[in-house]
Amino acid sequence: MRHEISAGGIIYRRRGVHIEIFFIKDPYGRWTFPKGHQELGETLIETATREIEEETGLSQLRFIAPIGRTTFRFRQEGHLIQKAVHFFLFEALPTAQEKMTGEGAIWEASWVRAHQAFHTSGYRNLDRLLSKALRLIAEQGRRMMRKR
Repeated sequence: MRHEISAGGIIYRRRGVHIEIFFIKDPYGRWTFPKGHQELGETLIETATREIEEETGLSQLRFIAPIGRTTFRFRQEGHLIQKAVHFFLFEALPTAQEKMTGEGAIWEASWVRAHQAFHTSGYRNLDRLLSKALRLIAEQGRRMMRKR
């Protein structure tokens, strides 16, 4: 069995009173989060940041917190692969606009209001990570309100 490590991000932005979560449509037609393979010498956060920018053109992201990881197995060219994907929470500017490059056969993206995020997500194994991300976003919002 071959082992692979990837990293990616759950990205959000604040637009007025709304929180929007960023999704990409993967080559299988399912909505998910940008991610990709770790390169030699990179930290997982560096991998996530690079992959997000390569796939979506999103930059100037602010790292918030690690969210966790998911693991799964699949077959590729007759080989069994065990993959671990580490996810991190990032905040984008309210005016952030994606520039889809086609990297990784990713051509479509969407900003979805937080209350629609679980309905949009195409992979149930990401639900606990999305739930943690939404809790962290809510906690950060409460801290911002207390500072005012």
